[in-house]
Amino acid sequence: MQDNLIRRAGFITTEIPYERSSQTPQDPWQRKEQGWDLRTAPHPYGAGLPFYFRDFSLEEIPAEATLRVSALGCFEVFCNGQRVKNGPVYDEMKPGSVVYSKRTLYYTYSLLPYLAEGSNRLLVVASDGWYTGNIAFGTYPKETPSVIACLDMETKEGTRTLVTDSSWLSAVGGQIRYTDIWDGEYTDLACASYASLSVAGTEIEGAVPAVAKETAIEVTPHIGECVQIRPELELTPKGAYVFREIRDNGTDFGEAVIDRQVDFSSPIELKAGEKLVVDMGQNMVGRERLTIVCSDKAMVQVRFGEMLNDSGDKGRGNDGPKDTIYAANYRWAKSKSQYLLSGDENTDTCTPLFTFYGFRYMEITASEDLTLLSVQADVMGSALPETGTLSTSHPLVNQLISNIRWGQRGNYLSIPTDCPQRDERLGWTGDTQIFCRTGAYQANVRGFFHKWMQDARDSQHDSGAYPDVIPCLRIFARSSAAAWGDAGIIVPYTVWLMYGDRDIIEENWDSMTRYMEHLGAKEDLSGPESRYLDWLAFDPTQGDYISMCYYTYDASLMSKMAKATGREDEALAYEALCGRIREAFRAKHTDENGLPKQKTQTAYILALKMRMLNEDKTEQALADLRRLIVDNGYRLSTGFVGTGALCQTLSEFGQDDLAYDLLLQTECPSWLYSVNQGATTIWERWNSYTLESGFGDVNMNSFNHYAYGSVAEWMYRYMIGIEAVEEAPGFGRFVLQPRPDLRPQDSLPEGQENITSAEGSYRTACGTVKSGWEYKEGVLTYRATVPAGSTARLYLPTLGKSSFVCNGQTSVIKKTEGGCASVLLFPGSYTFTV
Repeated sequence: MQDNLIRRAGFITTEIPYERSSQTPQDPWQRKEQGWDLRTAPHPYGAGLPFYFRDFSLEEIPAEATLRVSALGCFEVFCNGQRVKNGPVYDEMKPGSVVYSKRTLYYTYSLLPYLAEGSNRLLVVASDGWYTGNIAFGTYPKETPSVIACLDMETKEGTRTLVTDSSWLSAVGGQIRYTDIWDGEYTDLACASYASLSVAGTEIEGAVPAVAKETAIEVTPHIGECVQIRPELELTPKGAYVFREIRDNGTDFGEAVIDRQVDFSSPIELKAGEKLVVDMGQNMVGRERLTIVCSDKAMVQVRFGEMLNDSGDKGRGNDGPKDTIYAANYRWAKSKSQYLLSGDENTDTCTPLFTFYGFRYMEITASEDLTLLSVQADVMGSALPETGTLSTSHPLVNQLISNIRWGQRGNYLSIPTDCPQRDERLGWTGDTQIFCRTGAYQANVRGFFHKWMQDARDSQHDSGAYPDVIPCLRIFARSSAAAWGDAGIIVPYTVWLMYGDRDIIEENWDSMTRYMEHLGAKEDLSGPESRYLDWLAFDPTQGDYISMCYYTYDASLMSKMAKATGREDEALAYEALCGRIREAFRAKHTDENGLPKQKTQTAYILALKMRMLNEDKTEQALADLRRLIVDNGYRLSTGFVGTGALCQTLSEFGQDDLAYDLLLQTECPSWLYSVNQGATTIWERWNSYTLESGFGDVNMNSFNHYAYGSVAEWMYRYMIGIEAVEEAPGFGRFVLQPRPDLRPQDSLPEGQENITSAEGSYRTACGTVKSGWEYKEGVLTYRATVPAGSTARLYLPTLGKSSFVCNGQTSVIKKTEGGCASVLLFPGSYTFTV
């Protein structure tokens, strides 16, 4: 339904032309053939951005002044010379990524801090954003961004309302001369800022009446946390150097001749033509913030990259001289800022407004001599409260944990994206469902996924199928891919399980039912479409095998959610469907011994996780899986699908030793391989970069791609053992099942050492759960905290002993389950020794 509070207003636009982004290739998978010439081109110096303003007078400051505002395109609001915000931090990139053919989201602000007696001006500036920028792939009409706003002011005489209509004026101009999410931004700091244009009485040349725009698009409240700069994560340079010349080193591109290393303990003098390469020390998502003094109107350019060229050798994938920014993996995205400084020894602050970058390195160049007073990186993303912590005795594992956390920070930006830096940054559903439970441990994603599931409903095809990308884009309208479209079932289940949130089931039940009916239209029970297989696996698994496993999983989760919401008949029907799919699977995909015909790690993992085999085949399937891992040198061979369930399934079936073997592997493919190559986020490919061969396939090689970070789910659920239970979702009751690294020394794969301690916490609605263990010289010490309002069932490893000590009191172990003592814990803190 339309929200009447804002729909009293109408959308307004302008007929004044301005510079638009128009470089989107028709087929994003053919970029290599089309060439990447546009990436090196400078941004155009356009006329500015469209903005809309309304002057009004107040005899006195009202008691309340509530603004509701949205746009088709990204927008920012200014009033009487100030940018509008709620609280200490601005909301960014509003209204975010949505299905603009169906809806846009409005934001609510109090204008009381900005209003004055007498003359006032309210101004809204808009950019193409996710609506008609390159990132939209031509999904929506190439039209000027439009805005909608409603200002309610409570005065002594009653409510006074101002709405966007033909009484507003429009113009094109301001400091931003061009902007695009992929490309970056061109800012002329000598032009009037949008804040200054919002000062009442300021004359605006060329202003014309705004034009009403007819649209039936829904305008509904924003859901979940806003995209914001996160001050607590601000990054400063960890290293920097200056070069001007390139010398021949026998490679295609040569190498940079580094003139000097610099730090920012004092201002940096940068000469015209010099290049300053800055290492922020962390691959991140956000924006640069430079403070610069220059006597001339210099042109400053900032290029971004996740990596540096390692040799200058084109055969190793380098796109430039050694020690310069590597940006080939950004593909069509220009990913650069350009600033025309104001000159006259003014101090300019340079930061974009309507874009963001994924990067670790910046390359700063200038057309004239200047002084850099400071360089920093503002980290940006959906401002999700972080709820989970993890640490271990193993420094490489700790770096891996950090990499996973930073990957989520960067890719949870309005929507869960696949990557945040190249010409993509889309809501690929496979990445989303694989990582969503990890995401729920690390941050409060409840509202975030309510918003994304609204996008899923808006994106859903008439057939009931969920598209591969949500919000859906024209060029990615394909749907129902196995392990991708199933996100529409898996995400609501995860939110319900982790937060006890039945609302997300109710909101999406009809949508999820339509998806299941879509899958049920196939009489052969083959399930979702086989399209992406086990994405980027070293050892591929047959697509229809994966499809039937996920169809079973979908039906199983639907049965559980139906039961949780009192839909008993539907729960039984979905349970029966599980049985039919499993029977069909066994007929098609198991051999005469009842074991998978597919002899891959992923095939066995899915068969075990989703209970596809007869129970009497479990032991042999585990033995086969163990052999596959051991024979592969204790290395995984899985892609997105298999990796998402790998260690969790091993521990679920008592194979903790193999889970640790895989976690601590350092050869490629492994999680720690990239850590040893200097990774600070999770990579898209296991071999995105190798010391032996250089950079991976440039057509698809992101260095910030969180899917493989799903191993953190295993760390929370099994390593430190904080586990939700379906009987009491939301952690009112939960399980503690710590799985310490108990591998004997003589069984460790070559080069590995035991993790001797691990600890972590998870902040639930009831309070913070803590769990940690230390295992040294045959003694296990385990510590736990159960918050008020919760109870926990602890499964404590007994190590074959007959008693344990809890808070100084000795207890005899009378009964064990799977080699663990079962102990009921009430709120409080506990220390166990075994």
